[in-house]
Amino acid sequence: MNAPGKEYLPHSTGCFLCGDENACGVRTRFFVEGGVVCSRVTLPPHLNGYKKVAHGGVLAALLDESMGWAATVFGGLHRMYLTGELTVKYLAPVPVGEEIEVRSRLLEDGGRIAYSEGELLCDGKVCVRAKGKFLPMSRQATAEVIPYLKFDQCVKYRTLFDDVKEAK
Repeated sequence: MNAPGKEYLPHSTGCFLCGDENACGVRTRFFVEGGVVCSRVTLPPHLNGYKKVAHGGVLAALLDESMGWAATVFGGLHRMYLTGELTVKYLAPVPVGEEIEVRSRLLEDGGRIAYSEGELLCDGKVCVRAKGKFLPMSRQATAEVIPYLKFDQCVKYRTLFDDVKEAK
Protein backbone atom coordinates (compact mmCIF):
# COMPACT_ATOMS: atom_id res chain seq x y z
CA MET A 1 0.00 0.00 0.00
CA ASN A 2 1.28 3.47 -0.86
CA ALA A 3 2.05 5.92 1.90
CA PRO A 4 0.29 9.30 1.51
CA GLY A 5 2.12 11.48 -1.01
CA LYS A 6 4.26 8.61 -2.32
CA GLU A 7 3.42 7.24 -5.79
CA TYR A 8 5.44 4.22 -6.93
CA LEU A 9 6.76 3.90 -10.48
CA PRO A 10 6.83 0.71 -12.55
CA HIS A 11 9.73 -1.69 -12.13
CA SER A 12 10.98 -4.89 -13.75
CA THR A 13 12.00 -8.23 -12.33
CA GLY A 14 15.52 -8.45 -13.78
CA CYS A 15 16.71 -4.84 -13.59
CA PHE A 16 19.95 -4.38 -11.65
CA LEU A 17 18.43 -1.47 -9.73
CA CYS A 18 14.71 -2.17 -9.34
CA GLY A 19 14.54 -5.87 -10.13
CA ASP A 20 12.83 -7.63 -7.27
CA GLU A 21 14.07 -10.99 -8.58
CA ASN A 22 17.67 -9.90 -9.25
CA ALA A 23 19.63 -11.42 -6.37
CA CYS A 24 22.79 -9.51 -7.33
CA GLY A 25 21.08 -6.15 -7.64
CA VAL A 26 20.02 -3.23 -5.51
CA ARG A 27 16.30 -4.14 -5.33
CA THR A 28 15.04 -0.62 -4.80
CA ARG A 29 11.79 1.00 -5.87
CA PHE A 30 11.51 4.46 -7.33
CA PHE A 31 8.59 6.68 -6.41
CA VAL A 32 7.40 10.23 -6.88
CA GLU A 33 7.00 12.71 -4.04
CA GLY A 34 5.84 16.09 -5.23
CA GLY A 35 7.90 16.96 -8.31
CA VAL A 36 10.79 14.65 -7.46
CA VAL A 37 11.62 11.02 -8.31
CA CYS A 38 13.01 9.36 -5.19
CA SER A 39 14.36 6.14 -3.81
CA ARG A 40 15.43 5.20 -0.32
CA VAL A 41 17.60 2.13 -0.03
CA THR A 42 20.27 0.52 2.08
CA LEU A 43 22.98 -0.84 -0.20
CA PRO A 44 24.11 -4.36 0.73
CA PRO A 45 27.81 -5.09 1.33
CA HIS A 46 28.25 -6.87 -2.01
CA LEU A 47 27.83 -3.49 -3.76
CA ASN A 48 30.93 -1.98 -2.20
CA GLY A 49 33.84 -0.54 -4.17
CA TYR A 50 36.16 -1.01 -1.25
CA LYS A 51 35.46 -1.99 2.30
CA LYS A 52 32.22 -0.43 3.60
CA VAL A 53 32.07 2.16 0.77
CA ALA A 54 29.55 1.89 -2.08
CA HIS A 55 30.88 1.42 -5.60
CA GLY A 56 30.76 4.68 -7.56
CA GLY A 57 29.25 2.96 -10.58
CA VAL A 58 26.31 1.75 -8.51
CA LEU A 59 25.76 5.28 -7.22
CA ALA A 60 25.92 6.68 -10.76
CA ALA A 61 23.42 4.02 -11.90
CA LEU A 62 20.95 5.00 -9.16
CA LEU A 63 21.13 8.64 -10.21
CA ASP A 64 20.97 7.75 -13.91
CA GLU A 65 17.82 5.69 -13.40
CA SER A 66 16.05 8.24 -11.24
CA MET A 67 16.89 11.13 -13.60
CA GLY A 68 15.60 9.10 -16.56
CA TRP A 69 12.37 8.45 -14.68
CA ALA A 70 12.11 12.20 -13.95
CA ALA A 71 12.20 12.83 -17.72
CA THR A 72 9.60 10.10 -18.31
CA VAL A 73 7.20 11.21 -15.59
CA PHE A 74 7.48 14.99 -15.87
CA GLY A 75 8.30 15.34 -19.58
CA GLY A 76 5.60 15.88 -22.16
CA LEU A 77 6.00 12.63 -24.12
CA HIS A 78 5.47 9.98 -21.40
CA ARG A 79 7.87 7.58 -23.06
CA MET A 80 10.92 5.77 -21.79
CA TYR A 81 14.21 7.69 -22.07
CA LEU A 82 17.78 6.67 -22.81
CA THR A 83 20.79 8.39 -21.29
CA GLY A 84 22.62 10.61 -23.77
CA GLU A 85 25.08 12.13 -21.31
CA LEU A 86 25.72 11.71 -17.60
CA THR A 87 27.97 13.86 -15.43
CA VAL A 88 28.54 12.70 -11.86
CA LYS A 89 30.32 14.58 -9.07
CA TYR A 90 31.35 12.52 -6.05
CA LEU A 91 31.51 14.78 -2.99
CA ALA A 92 31.86 12.25 -0.16
CA PRO A 93 32.10 8.47 0.27
CA VAL A 94 28.76 6.67 0.57
CA PRO A 95 28.69 3.80 3.07
CA VAL A 96 27.06 0.45 2.40
CA GLY A 97 24.70 -0.75 5.11
CA GLU A 98 23.21 2.70 5.78
CA GLU A 99 20.07 4.16 4.25
CA ILE A 100 20.64 6.55 1.37
CA GLU A 101 18.18 8.72 -0.49
CA VAL A 102 18.21 9.47 -4.22
CA ARG A 103 16.30 12.54 -5.44
CA SER A 104 15.99 13.65 -9.08
CA ARG A 105 14.03 16.25 -10.96
CA LEU A 106 13.42 17.31 -14.53
CA LEU A 107 15.06 20.65 -15.28
CA GLU A 108 13.80 21.13 -18.83
CA ASP A 109 11.96 19.17 -21.48
CA GLY A 110 13.46 20.35 -24.75
CA GLY A 111 11.47 17.86 -26.86
CA ARG A 112 14.42 16.04 -28.41
CA ILE A 113 16.45 16.20 -25.19
CA ALA A 114 15.31 16.28 -21.57
CA TYR A 115 17.64 17.68 -18.90
CA SER A 116 17.53 16.25 -15.38
CA GLU A 117 19.56 16.61 -12.21
CA GLY A 118 19.83 14.48 -9.12
CA GLU A 119 21.53 14.07 -5.79
CA LEU A 120 22.28 11.20 -3.46
CA LEU A 121 22.14 11.86 0.26
CA CYS A 122 23.28 9.94 3.29
CA ASP A 123 22.22 11.10 6.73
CA GLY A 124 20.96 14.35 5.18
CA LYS A 125 24.32 15.14 3.56
CA VAL A 126 24.65 15.40 -0.22
CA CYS A 127 27.35 12.89 -1.20
CA VAL A 128 26.87 12.71 -4.98
CA ARG A 129 25.39 15.11 -7.54
CA ALA A 130 24.60 14.41 -11.18
CA LYS A 131 23.23 16.04 -14.31
CA GLY A 132 22.17 14.33 -17.47
CA LYS A 133 20.75 14.64 -20.94
CA PHE A 134 18.08 12.08 -21.81
CA LEU A 135 16.75 11.10 -25.22
CA PRO A 136 13.15 9.92 -25.64
CA MET A 137 12.67 6.46 -27.06
CA SER A 138 10.27 6.11 -29.97
CA ARG A 139 6.66 5.12 -29.29
CA GLN A 140 7.44 1.69 -30.73
CA ALA A 141 10.57 1.17 -28.60
CA THR A 142 8.68 2.30 -25.49
CA ALA A 143 5.85 -0.12 -26.35
CA GLU A 144 8.40 -2.94 -26.55
CA VAL A 145 9.64 -2.18 -23.01
CA ILE A 146 6.18 -2.05 -21.40
CA PRO A 147 5.68 -5.86 -21.24
CA TYR A 148 8.80 -6.12 -19.07
CA LEU A 149 7.45 -3.64 -16.52
CA LYS A 150 5.50 -4.49 -13.39
CA PHE A 151 2.90 -2.00 -12.20
CA ASP A 152 2.19 -3.48 -8.76
CA GLN A 153 2.02 -0.76 -6.10
CA CYS A 154 1.48 1.81 -8.88
CA VAL A 155 -1.67 3.84 -8.47
CA LYS A 156 -1.27 7.14 -10.29
CA TYR A 157 1.43 5.84 -12.66
CA ARG A 158 -0.39 2.63 -13.64
CA THR A 159 -1.62 4.53 -16.73
CA LEU A 160 1.66 6.35 -17.49
CA PHE A 161 2.11 4.66 -20.87
CA ASP A 162 -1.53 4.25 -21.90
CA ASP A 163 -1.19 6.58 -24.89
CA VAL A 164 1.74 4.49 -26.15
CA LYS A 165 -0.19 1.23 -25.64
CA GLU A 166 -3.19 2.60 -27.54
CA ALA A 167 -1.05 3.72 -30.49
CA LYS A 168 0.63 0.30 -30.78
